[in-house]
Amino acid sequence: MRYSPRMVHPAPIIEDEDAAEAQALAAAIAVAEADPRRVPHEQVRAWLLRLANGEFDAPPPQPR
Repeated sequence: MRYSPRMVHPAPIIEDEDAAEAQALAAAIAVAEADPRRVPHEQVRAWLLRLANGEFDAPPPQPR
């Protein structure tokens, strides 16, 4: 990201991008798991496979 005159502060320089990415991913996962409308990955995958196989009327999985 380049500095732009419209930016209040320049983007921080991250020495270890892998660690920053892992930290951001962990935070995103925590937010997703805290959502009460969450649906397990396995159920979504099974539903998408049914759609891919032509079952366009397959009901979507219900959130917990």
